[in-house]
Amino acid sequence: MLSVGINAAPLLAPRTGVGRYIAGLLESLAAHPVPDLRCIALFAPRAAVQSPNGALVRATSLVRAFVKRLPASYDLAQAARSATLAARRDLSLYHETNHAAPRFRGPVVVTIHDLSTIRFPETQEPARARHFARALREGAGRAARIVTPTEAIAREAVELLGLSRDRIRAIPHGVGPAFTPDGARRPWRRAYVLYVGALNARKGLDTLLDAFSALPERLRREHDLLLAGPRERGAPDLRDATLLGYVPDADLPALLRGAAACCYPSRYEGFGLPLLEAMACGVPCVASDDPALVEVAGGAALHARRADPAALAAALERALDDQTVRADLSRRGPARASTFTWERSASEHLRVYREALA
Repeated sequence: MLSVGINAAPLLAPRTGVGRYIAGLLESLAAHPVPDLRCIALFAPRAAVQSPNGALVRATSLVRAFVKRLPASYDLAQAARSATLAARRDLSLYHETNHAAPRFRGPVVVTIHDLSTIRFPETQEPARARHFARALREGAGRAARIVTPTEAIAREAVELLGLSRDRIRAIPHGVGPAFTPDGARRPWRRAYVLYVGALNARKGLDTLLDAFSALPERLRREHDLLLAGPRERGAPDLRDATLLGYVPDADLPALLRGAAACCYPSRYEGFGLPLLEAMACGVPCVASDDPALVEVAGGAALHARRADPAALAAALERALDDQTVRADLSRRGPARASTFTWERSASEHLRVYREALA
């Protein structure tokens, strides 16, 4: 039997996009085993994989935050993973799920979620940007196969990393079964426009705040602007919005269903899982015209030019005030999202593993 080691280390932190990708992949691989190939979660204990909000994850997050402040912390972590892989003689293949692949004696599959550390290094913590940019350029060149979440990122990997397109497989993420139009809704004092994701300079939150303030006075009076996600480097002044902080996975569906509209104004994305999950919940969605977001939405969301508050305000006004548009988006969203499943994603990953092992 062949064995695939899968980097699960990001599950030791509160789950954002990368962690939720790993969790969805691992859960679906476990639910649909194949007789000749075994998948093993590496660098994270079983408790972290199975319990995203458990005490172990909370404690580890504090330790990780401290360690990342140490000099050469990323290089030390990479060396530790390399040593672990060298000791694992049972592995036939290694899947690096988070850009930076350590050395491994056998074939490697690398998931490139985006190229933000190369395209927008100024929006990230400098040591992290340097480490991942270097690791991407080095590790991607050695990889037997590259996985990207969208065709948009596959094209960038060819353009910016010089990779051959025939080594890249674009495999979309999935949507969990909890994200449906039916179910509980988060109670709030009035209708709200919702953003879900990290709060940083790349996400276009300054555009969203300006767009919200440009809405007709009646809509601003009737709606709050809620931002759900961890605050990161370069976040703009957010005083005119309500900050919910990090929202656990279990609470997200109700928060999304309760929204009058969801907005994802990012300047650059690799996939945009919060947008897809909001669509799955039947919420009218507005997003920027970032290529990955346009690809994922597939005509089931309104789009506005990046960094254009007036265009975003016009799209938001339609999503909030035009009942025909609202009904159409609420119908199109779940239909589009239903084509994105973790079962399909896992099946396509298995095919990539076999290609890399051939």
